[in-house]
Amino acid sequence: MVERMNHVQSRRLTQEAGDTYQRALTGGVFYVLAWLVVGFYGGAFTRAPLTSWLLVMVFVGLTIARFAHRLIPGVDDAGHLRWLRWHWGIVVLTTTVWGGVFCWALLDPGFGGARTAALLSTLGLATAAAHAFSMRRGFALSSISVLYLPGLFVLWTDPADRAIALVMSIYLVYVLISLVRSHAEYQQRLDLDQELRDQRDLFAQQSKIDPLTELANRRYFSHVLAEATTHATRTGEPLTLLVLDLDHFKKINDTHGHAVGDACLVAIAGRLRSVFSDEGDLAARLGGEEFGVVLSGQDLATASGRAERFRENLAQHPIALNNGAPEGLVLAITASIGIAEFDKAIHRDVDELYSAADSAVYRAKATGRNRVCRDDESTLAAAESIP
Repeated sequence: MVERMNHVQSRRLTQEAGDTYQRALTGGVFYVLAWLVVGFYGGAFTRAPLTSWLLVMVFVGLTIARFAHRLIPGVDDAGHLRWLRWHWGIVVLTTTVWGGVFCWALLDPGFGGARTAALLSTLGLATAAAHAFSMRRGFALSSISVLYLPGLFVLWTDPADRAIALVMSIYLVYVLISLVRSHAEYQQRLDLDQELRDQRDLFAQQSKIDPLTELANRRYFSHVLAEATTHATRTGEPLTLLVLDLDHFKKINDTHGHAVGDACLVAIAGRLRSVFSDEGDLAARLGGEEFGVVLSGQDLATASGRAERFRENLAQHPIALNNGAPEGLVLAITASIGIAEFDKAIHRDVDELYSAADSAVYRAKATGRNRVCRDDESTLAAAESIP
């Protein structure tokens, strides 16, 4: 549970970093444009050319920094947090510089009518910050504060600008409400994205799993077997297939009912899962009382030994049933197992490999059941048939 929560948190952090980068890309350009309009129409480039052009360079440099400070693929959560702090540093530095520009435009009478342009730009940039950078309220509030509050303070100090200061104060409340609402909507979007991912993962998992036994289902088994066959053809590594059929299973259903039969299948699946759990093993329910095991990287001799040990253990240890069965019910169950090793000179495709193992199962049943047979028709071991 903790591991899953950490995975979800990591995914959200990655999403946040990506959104922050994308949303910050275009913002820097508007600071450059806003200053060019305010500076040129306010005569700043004539009165203070050095400062004015220096501001252009600063805004352009910060805009380039937003593009250049890219996400590093594959970093951990700590790396994403460091990246976010640096990127937010670029954003906050940009808004801080604009806060100074706004104060300059308000305090210097030479700006004249360009003060209105500076005022409107400040309102627009603050609104954009509230909506675009709502991922982290603390950072967003910091950027809005340094952009907005210095100029607002200047307006309140001049009695002639009190009306404008009041309107800006009211508008600031709107900006802050927008920030809170945008933050909530962003978090809801992340939650919805996570729910969709969870549903996708669940559906993907369910498409691979047999709902009764929780082993792989036939569809996923066929997919894995096909890939393993392709790999074995390319590399020459051994590949062996086991097909297992429970003996006289219909009698169990007829005598005790399908609930008991299902309980038996679940118990058999548990034993398969415990025995065939090595890397490269895949146990699956193929349908009814038939199971299959893909053994990648294992030759016929090794696979035969493992199959025989499973058969012996099943025959010697009857299954005690609890769920779905009368209390204390113990059933002796045996299995007939067929084994085939992939040989690209013999098996032209995966269907021929499966057919070879399936034919070996039929020989095991025809020769008395409760035994392991290979597709070369040799019987590895046999036991007295348990009817």
